[in-house]
Amino acid sequence: MKAELKDLILNNVNTDEVLQDSHDLYEHLNYSGLVDELIDSSIDIYYYDLRKWAVENYHFIDQAIEEGLCVYVEDFHKLIQMGQYVSLTEDAHTYLEELFEENDGKLFNIKEVA
Repeated sequence: MKAELKDLILNNVNTDEVLQDSHDLYEHLNYSGLVDELIDSSIDIYYYDLRKWAVENYHFIDQAIEEGLCVYVEDFHKLIQMGQYVSLTEDAHTYLEELFEENDGKLFNIKEVA
């Protein structure tokens, strides 16, 4: 996912744009839903893969339930998918934080020399 997020930066952020931190970068990229679209496309759809993922990551399913993302969800596989959504969203924030630090002044926040 990190490579896809870097592509989003390359294709959607101008070099002269001023971004204060990784949160600004996330908000800029997700203004039109690009980050959410990437996250959604990364969620498993096959039951076997969902069950395999759930074994090691059940805490994300619990977190999705606690955050109210599963209010009317009764299907266990949908619950797992919501857990994956929470996990992938956290991953996206982490990767964008890393990408912000790596590329600040290179891909954005470039100051013109007078």
